[in-house]
Amino acid sequence: MAEAATKEMENLKIAPPAAKGTAKRDALRENEIAVQKRWEEEKAFEVDPSDDKDKENFMVTFPYPYSNGHLHIGHAFSLTKAMFRAQYERHQGKQVLFPFAFHCTGMPIQAVGTR
Repeated sequence: MAEAATKEMENLKIAPPAAKGTAKRDALRENEIAVQKRWEEEKAFEVDPSDDKDKENFMVTFPYPYSNGHLHIGHAFSLTKAMFRAQYERHQGKQVLFPFAFHCTGMPIQAVGTR
């Protein structure tokens, strides 16, 4: 069995390296622009709590990372928890407000959000 695997490895052909350039980046950028345009047209992330009184409101905030240190994995971990919760609550039928970086120790913003 090991000899057969070794024989296969001897005949292994490695694909040529991908072409250099900006084609992949450009394609990703085009896709990003198209998706953002669609979000704007559909107002996918806009919410007005006064629109539907039957729906429960939910708000979550996330602060900008402080500039007195380097970005690290903890920033991404904290952000993804907030993003996950916001999307989860949207799927539960709630009107979700996720104002990125409108965070001032949480309490003043929370007080406004619960009004």
